[in-house]
Amino acid sequence: MVIVSVAQQPHIIVPDSSMITSDIDSLEILRRQARNQDLKQITVAETPDSLKSYPRFTVWKINERTGERLSALPDTLLYNYQQTTVPDGHSVAIGYLGNLGTPAISKLFFDRGESSQFVFYDAYHLYNKNPENQLFFNTRIPYAQINYQRSGGNIDKEERMETRFTMNFNRHLNVGFDLDFINAKGFYASQSAKQNNYSAYANYLSDRIEAHVYASQTSITNFENGGISDSTFITNPESIEENFSSRDIPVRMRDTWNRMKTNQFYLSARYNLGYSKDGATEEADKEFVPVASVILTSHYKQQYRRFLSYDTTQVTRPDASTAQAIDTLYRNKYYQSAVDDSTRYTSFKNTVALSMREGFRDWVKFGLTAFLEHETRTFNLLDTIGDGRYEHREQATSIGGILSKQQGEFLRFNAQADLGVLGANIGEFRIEGDVTTSIKIAGKMTTLSGQAYIKNLKPKFLEQQYHSKYFWWNNDFGDTRRVYVGGKLFVPFTNTTLSAGVENIQNLIYLNQDKLPFQEGDNVQIVSARVDQDIKLGIFNWNNSIVYQTSSNEDAIPVPTLSAYSNMFLKTKIVDELTLQLGLDAHYHTKYYAPGYEPALLQFYNQRQKEIGNYPLVTGYANMHLKQLRFFVMFYNIAHFVLRPNYFSLPDYPYNPMLFKLGVSVNLNN
Repeated sequence: MVIVSVAQQPHIIVPDSSMITSDIDSLEILRRQARNQDLKQITVAETPDSLKSYPRFTVWKINERTGERLSALPDTLLYNYQQTTVPDGHSVAIGYLGNLGTPAISKLFFDRGESSQFVFYDAYHLYNKNPENQLFFNTRIPYAQINYQRSGGNIDKEERMETRFTMNFNRHLNVGFDLDFINAKGFYASQSAKQNNYSAYANYLSDRIEAHVYASQTSITNFENGGISDSTFITNPESIEENFSSRDIPVRMRDTWNRMKTNQFYLSARYNLGYSKDGATEEADKEFVPVASVILTSHYKQQYRRFLSYDTTQVTRPDASTAQAIDTLYRNKYYQSAVDDSTRYTSFKNTVALSMREGFRDWVKFGLTAFLEHETRTFNLLDTIGDGRYEHREQATSIGGILSKQQGEFLRFNAQADLGVLGANIGEFRIEGDVTTSIKIAGKMTTLSGQAYIKNLKPKFLEQQYHSKYFWWNNDFGDTRRVYVGGKLFVPFTNTTLSAGVENIQNLIYLNQDKLPFQEGDNVQIVSARVDQDIKLGIFNWNNSIVYQTSSNEDAIPVPTLSAYSNMFLKTKIVDELTLQLGLDAHYHTKYYAPGYEPALLQFYNQRQKEIGNYPLVTGYANMHLKQLRFFVMFYNIAHFVLRPNYFSLPDYPYNPMLFKLGVSVNLNN
């Protein structure tokens, strides 16, 4: 059974989860099945850049709604490791606040997903922990991984530590935990970011029962400086008639920060109905054939966000009135005391489903799943009545189905539909799907895929209603309608991937120049085309991605016309065990009115005052791999030595200045 992926995301083939059994060789089944379905990334032999230890375990992700397992790769690539340690490595073009661990937004529109119910958490999507992002394991021996990266000195130190440990207690049960700590003091004033992320997970797999458990706790503290107040320090430093460091550049806010906490617990359980094949000589050797599955998933999430400031120094306005320093940055003020805004959100979602397996008989050519889902959501925010708090609770019930065909070499498809039938999401629906066909030409597989969706989305509660010191709205928005069609072609002879997509959006909701939710009544069209071209000549490699985008309404959806990523490197083995990658890479996009960032809302908004772009973010690096050890060194943002410095990631938020960074990753699974 396969779950459809969002059109903007890579197509994922879901291995038949029933094929993992209690047999001693069950750890090999996902890899064998993937090879049969031409999933080239799953085996070591077909992926030379996977670590040799990969055959010792099987790894997958799950679909949150149904608990289906999706084939996945561990973080063990031998090259471009340095790109995974910086926010820029997550997209061809991405905007963030300059510091590791801070809010970010992709500048490629089709890289963005739907907004969540608790929109504040979306800004941290690069670091979010949730069941669908979690890797689950089945290991023959205990597996551990330690990643560490660092740059800067004691004052502006930026470091991140990630650890993972997982082990099987028997053939059925695996338990693991992940830790992710970020401590980035920042290279600009009042910019430090700190994250503590804990995740624990387990899975139990047998012929009849498949279960996954996941729990996580996330704590984020992000000091806000509101951006630099004088861009001359970046664009024309010679005009500043004194020596200064990046931390001396004036900023708009001090002693102000956002705090975010997320606690969640997830459980999925599947009971497989089926029969044992006849013909085996012993009962224990009979092969179990799953026919259908009864599914239950449950996901509880509790989230909290607080915006707090001690920047209360009294300053005099031009009209001789006085105000707290931070208040002078905002037009409105809905209460008089020092800013202390908080919003709480809880969600409890339960899904029951019945799934018929594809291929349990020769004549069964597709899989089919039907589901019923119910969610209870509770919001708690500021108000002017009662005890100063307002609580809103809503129920949402949906029904839906999934139809898929993932067996067969030349044609695969999957489609999913869901419809809100009761409560807050009544009338909301999504119909989405993709199809992939493969043709062998001169012994090489050429792949063509297409994706499409139609969505009618209800506005989120926090888009309709939000209360804080500086922003207060009560809206009555209509439904947003989205239609998307796209496709992708992979040409193996030239190692080229061509992709294109177009989307029409009616009643789009976004934050306008006043940083308030606004619904665009007219249709907005986005067109995107992308070329990914990899070139290899001996040890010389040159990988390129070029993205073209255009928007019919730049006020509603601003995008850079051209975005590009280029990575030129030499890759060779110095000795039998040591691999070296030495290169330069660069991110670039044309000038445009990039989204601004509003700390009091922890969201991005559309602005028309400042353009950024036409500046390459260049990094020089060296990656090395020795047995179970990967390590890198990099010089980040080196282009300003030869170009006029104008390195802004977002308006008023420059990239970090040139810095030296190093990192190491160790796999412990001998």
